Amino acid sequence: MRSKSHRCALMTAVVLGSAACQTTAQVSVRAALLLDDNQRAIKAIQSTLEAVLKQGRVSLGPSDLTRDSVITVLPPPPGPYEGNSPAMPRYFELVTDGKLCFLRERGARELHALAGVNCRAQ
Repeated sequence: MRSKSHRCALMTAVVLGSAACQTTAQVSVRAALLLDDNQRAIKAIQSTLEAVLKQGRVSLGPSDLTRDSVITVLPPPPGPYEGNSPAMPRYFELVTDGKLCFLRERGARELHALAGVNCRAQ
């Protein structure tokens, strides 16, 4: 009986292991620049970042997204009882698949669609 349960467990591990190795087709994206650095595009980027980071409000570092694809999200300022904050900025990149614009955190693969934002490949 032990041999039968051992074989069953082994088959289950093989099936689960082979399913885990399957990958989905990745969308090929390139760094992108905004076509127009207007308030509507910046608001769309901010609201997407707020949803991704699960924060009520994010502060963006200075940048010209018509010339650079890197978006810096500044850490919150230290509280009244903090001398120095160990918080670091987070970096996101504006990317495109040729049709749509996305945000991607540096070092990650997950893409976050930007509704109503026009961009072009860098």
